Amino acid sequence: MAYTPKRKTSRREHETPRRSRFRAYLEEGHSQIRAAQLAKVPRTTARGWISTGDRRTGKTRTGRPYLIPNEKIEEIIGWMTGHFDRRAMPLQRIAEVFNIKASEKSLLRAFARFGYHHHIPDCKPFLSEEQRLKRWSFSIANWDRAKEYWRRGLYYDETTIQSSLRRRLKILRKRGERRRLDCIQFKFQSGRTSIHYAAVIGYNFKSRLVILSTEGEGKGFTQKKYEQQILRGLLGDICKERNGRYIGDFCTGETYFVVEDGSKVHGKKDTKENKGLCNKARVECFIYSIDWPPCSPDLNPIENVWRILKQRLRNRKPYGGWTLEELQEAVLDIWEHEITVEDFNKYIDSLPERLEKVRFRKGAQTHW
Repeated sequence: MAYTPKRKTSRREHETPRRSRFRAYLEEGHSQIRAAQLAKVPRTTARGWISTGDRRTGKTRTGRPYLIPNEKIEEIIGWMTGHFDRRAMPLQRIAEVFNIKASEKSLLRAFARFGYHHHIPDCKPFLSEEQRLKRWSFSIANWDRAKEYWRRGLYYDETTIQSSLRRRLKILRKRGERRRLDCIQFKFQSGRTSIHYAAVIGYNFKSRLVILSTEGEGKGFTQKKYEQQILRGLLGDICKERNGRYIGDFCTGETYFVVEDGSKVHGKKDTKENKGLCNKARVECFIYSIDWPPCSPDLNPIENVWRILKQRLRNRKPYGGWTLEELQEAVLDIWEHEITVEDFNKYIDSLPERLEKVRFRKGAQTHW
């Protein structure tokens, strides 16, 4: 086979950029003339590099001024700080308020110069002063309990899943402002059409998923329906299997306890209207329910499980809606086959840290 010589080309390997080498010589202490000689560049070119500046010198380069000046962006930042509705305002609306003629991309680039970007806010319930005080008192009383204590708990809760899952709005904030009160989207009660679910988790334990029914006497999900479907149903069956002991008028919590939130539907307070209906069922079904602060989804690990379930549901069909039958099948499939104890054991073990955070924030919302 005949030897074929390589074709000669004029291409040569790139060396270190001359401007960088010129800057390095200057930093070593050489004069401008000597640095230009060592970098093999004309003196006029070297003088031009020095006058324009770059990132190494910290000087701003000459050029076209910003379309939206920094003073205007600082004015907007001061205007929206402390107001969630202004942070969530569409960019074009902000441009109209401040008489700015620019596109959304130009506005985002201008905010980026100050570290502000669009982010999805944390969604937390609104807390009154009384609710914050109760949360703070609860954290002070229980902050030093070890994780082994919380592993004894059975954490119950309900959730509502909409047939139409939509993306949440975005707000303008910078890094480190996620926990600010004006960067949190507060949740309020809503009466949309949906499916109501309930379940119980514990350390290395997951109950079946129950669809709550509102059919029967009374409007909506009443205390009577809660007593029949949950206290004498889901929770009662679990607590009886745990071999609760009946002592006097109360069920002891030596081996387990139950966490329920303070919803009126749960009927934790005896009144003339309910005649102790729910508390009677708790005693008969060995349900030892401890006192729990109001509006505290960040302290109940099952709330994290609901979040995982809804995230995986969105991944299956992020746009559009479901029929009720399709939604029910998808939720049950995710609960039975995709939600494992490894997904939530870590959240139960994080309760000491959660309580410490509530104590530190004096009852305010946390990031859980």
